[in-house]
Amino acid sequence: MAEPKKTGELLIESGIITRQQLTDALDEQKRTGNKLGQICVERGFVSPAVLGKVLQDQLDIPYVHVDESSIDPAALSMLSEEFIKVNHVLPYGLDGERLSVLALPPLNPRALEEASLRSGKRLAVAITTELEFLQLLNRLFGLKQRSKDMEQRTASDIATRRNKTIPVIPVVPGAEAPAIQFANSIISDAINVSASDIHIDPQPGCYHVRYRIDGILHDITTIVQELADGVISRIKVTAGMDIAERRRPQDGHFSVRYQDLVFDFRISSVGSTFGEKLTIRILDKKNVSYALDRLGMLVAQDSTYRRIIAKPYGIILVSGPTGSGKTTTLYATLNQLNSREHSIVTIEDPVEYDLEGAVQIQVNLQAGLTFDSGLKSILRLDPNIIMVGEIRDLPTARIAVEAALTGHLVLASIHTNEAASVPIRLMELGVEPYLVASSLAGIVAQRLVRIICAGCKTTYAPTDVDRALFVGAGLPDPGAHLYRGTGCASCGNSGYMGRSGIFEVLDVTRSLRQLIEQRPSAERIGDEALKAGMMDMKTAGLIRAAEGVTTLEEVRRLVPAGD
Repeated sequence: MAEPKKTGELLIESGIITRQQLTDALDEQKRTGNKLGQICVERGFVSPAVLGKVLQDQLDIPYVHVDESSIDPAALSMLSEEFIKVNHVLPYGLDGERLSVLALPPLNPRALEEASLRSGKRLAVAITTELEFLQLLNRLFGLKQRSKDMEQRTASDIATRRNKTIPVIPVVPGAEAPAIQFANSIISDAINVSASDIHIDPQPGCYHVRYRIDGILHDITTIVQELADGVISRIKVTAGMDIAERRRPQDGHFSVRYQDLVFDFRISSVGSTFGEKLTIRILDKKNVSYALDRLGMLVAQDSTYRRIIAKPYGIILVSGPTGSGKTTTLYATLNQLNSREHSIVTIEDPVEYDLEGAVQIQVNLQAGLTFDSGLKSILRLDPNIIMVGEIRDLPTARIAVEAALTGHLVLASIHTNEAASVPIRLMELGVEPYLVASSLAGIVAQRLVRIICAGCKTTYAPTDVDRALFVGAGLPDPGAHLYRGTGCASCGNSGYMGRSGIFEVLDVTRSLRQLIEQRPSAERIGDEALKAGMMDMKTAGLIRAAEGVTTLEEVRRLVPAGD
């Protein structure tokens, strides 16, 4: 019997993806160990439904898309939540002695046998995709449903204590268990929906829980004050923070293992009018993209950037607002340059991801280890490549310039809105213009736009104003259609799934160096850069919209019309 064809081969034969897309996905699979189909979904090459049908043909097992509203509660109760999450087997239908279950390929015969024994039923197995499975878990066992149950328990406990004239205190023995469970639910649910941040915001008498998904904050649930106090205390204890201090700003961190992956959490808290606000940054060390071809640069930009980073010395600065993907670009660059012939040393605050082969140093203000003092030490370690997490002040900027002028390649982030403002920012910090001109090798400015969901992507007729925007930027008229997502179960009805970058890539040429020495305005630098061939961010965004990667609305949201 012939072996079933591989997923990639079937996607190619069906004309769903191109050979280059398969090559890119296979390269990422080698780096991350993730499933090929899931990588194709995350990259927007294929929708979950189309992937499911391909897997159905490959495995000769029916693919079923199940909505949570159609799941039989009696069937769901046949297996515990823990068993479902660990073994990836979810019961959804019950017909006499037959239990219909969803499973993730490749099927685990032992898990299916155990499910049959636990339920006492014969199994009818259907497959689903990883994304759809995780979404079902989140809706069935997610934070909203759990918060209702826990709020009822907490409210009942509070009422009992009040009737006995016992004063309400933030954390009570009876509320400890639900607070721990709820804190765990907040963490696991945020991971399941690929949130980058969790916000726990105090309001009069309650707290709002919000997740930042693809750069946008979404309301998740509301919890009562007493339960929220216990949840915040639990998270702060885990992060090594002082739970008695509720006014002074604090920072902490912890790591957890979830579904065989390790996630880091960075916690910040501060007191406010109605209580303590908590923000949690989620760092997934395995799924961060270290590859330049995943950043979203256009072909010409990618070629220019690779030429810049091939220079033996100089400063390469990545600019943009907080949350624009600067750290990912820096790590992808280091990963591209990483080799046995290079000594790479970084100074970061904090060290967000592990980079094999590099020496990574964590800023420690209490120990006197700052960016500038750390840089001085690094220069004595004979590095080829240095990465500075952020240039914030004159001492750090000057040492970075000196390092670049003495034969080192220096990578760093800096806060400006566009590439042309970076030289101005360095001069504002106090670096002399001739040193800025001599040391700069290249500049990248970036934003993150949301990617249109492949499962609900559709076309629409652009307005005359839309078309004029393209023509005014020197681009072809988009013609009869542009793209948007209508919203579906896969993307939570947002129309988007995942994010990609839009960029300005500036190669500092001789003419630009001469101009920078004259201490020009950012506008003059930008004009000269455009003459030298740099593509501005708005144009790059419009091209991505015309390609169907993102929407015109996203480009307008992130790049104002005047930029």
